[in-house]
Order: sequence, then structure tokens, then C-alpha cells
Amino acid sequence: MVSENCLSISCSKRGKTVVVVGACSSIGDALIPELLDKYSSMVLTESPQNFESLVGKYGEKPNVKLLEMDVLNKSQIKTLDIYIEEKKLVVDSFVYLAGINVLVSALETTEEIWDRIIDVNLKGFFFVSKVIAKNMILNGGGSILGIASQHAVVANVDRAAYCASKAGMIHLAKELALEWAKYGIRVNMVSPTMIFSEKNKEILDGNRAKKEYLIKIPLRKYAVPEDVSSAILFLNSDKASMITGQNLIVDGGWTIY
Repeated sequence: MVSENCLSISCSKRGKTVVVVGACSSIGDALIPELLDKYSSMVLTESPQNFESLVGKYGEKPNVKLLEMDVLNKSQIKTLDIYIEEKKLVVDSFVYLAGINVLVSALETTEEIWDRIIDVNLKGFFFVSKVIAKNMILNGGGSILGIASQHAVVANVDRAAYCASKAGMIHLAKELALEWAKYGIRVNMVSPTMIFSEKNKEILDGNRAKKEYLIKIPLRKYAVPEDVSSAILFLNSDKASMITGQNLIVDGGWTIY
């Protein structure tokens, strides 16, 4: 008999592991403290340029493994694979927060810019997901989540590669959800609008951003990291056990138009 207290996500995820790639983002700052209370162990990765920041935030946390990982580096992805296998971890959840954007017009988008954005946002998500799925297949399934964007659904200027990469993530999630459903693996996306954080608050608070961006959001407010982390936590939970291959848009109504 299961006690009433153990019907929560906190009890159901004990003994299992969550992997977060791109953990130093503003979404990660809101999400990771919540996940720390829900899982027995956690693997957090960051790119080499942000790894020291990750160590500063979570280096003292028990049961948290920090890995330096460039999502385009096959050997570093293999290191994650080996660590999961050697430690015999049961990965219940994978959250892909890594992503980049370069604001440049389509005519000025170089092959280098295009490849970098597509590789980090789309290719990286796919190849790390393969590693995680291999573990989930052996352990009865789990939840895979990526961060797409409202710009995967509606276009915006100076974002040709970014829009293409995020739209690709959404359709890839549908394909993986279909292919991996037989293993009990759910694959979903969360697509936020502009996220107001310490990093970009001066820009988003400016008159130009309010005229170009805020005016397009019917709720007349930007998202905050907690809005996105709440969506992730829901899709990660047993309450979303019948939801897969979906894109949850957290945009205050931007894409209504």
C-alpha cells in the first residue's frame, strides 16, 4: 500500500536521477533548486566557458555531479554516457536547456553562424537525447524535455537560423515521442516568449523592446524563469503521464495572433 504522502513527485522520483544540460541558464537557476528536492541524484553539465559558474553555484551540493560538456563535442558526450553507465544511474528525466541565438538578418547569416546555431540547438539536443534514451530504455522509460521557442511557431526578423533550429526541435520531439513511446519515454518541448532575467532586463525594460516585443504579448508582461520552470516541472511529473510529443507554449498569448 502506498501512503498518501508518497503520491507526490518528491516521493516518486527518489532513487532516480535527473540530467540537466545547460544548467547555468536563467531557467536552470529557477528549475534546479526544485529538482534538488525531488531526485536522489543530479547530473548538471555546462559548456567550458560557463563551467566555473556552474561549480560556483552547485559545487557544494551533495549528490550532484558536475560535468564540463560542449554539446558538439562527441568525446564529452561520451563522458556523460560512461558516467551514467559506470554509476548505474537510473535517469528518470532529461532537460535540455542549452541554446544560442545570433541576431542577424537572413542575408547576412553566414554558414558559420547557421551551423553553430543549428548544431547547438538541434543537433546537440538529438545526440544527447540518444545517450539518455539508451538508459531510459533499460529502466522503464522517463521524460525528455527541450526548450524550443515561440519563434519556432511564429517568425521574427533577424532569426532565420534560430527559428529553423527551434522549429526543428519541436518536430524532432514528435518523431522521438512516436519512436520511443514503446519504451515508456515521453518527449516534449516548452516554448517560452522573451524571458525577463538579470542578464537581459536592461534591454527588455527599454522603450524599443517594449514597443517591439511587449506590445505583442496580450498579457502585457514578459515571462520570468519561474514560468518556464513550472511548465517543465509539470511535464516532468506523473500528472503529465499521458502527454508526449507536445509543445507547451509559455508566451502570454504572443502566438494567438
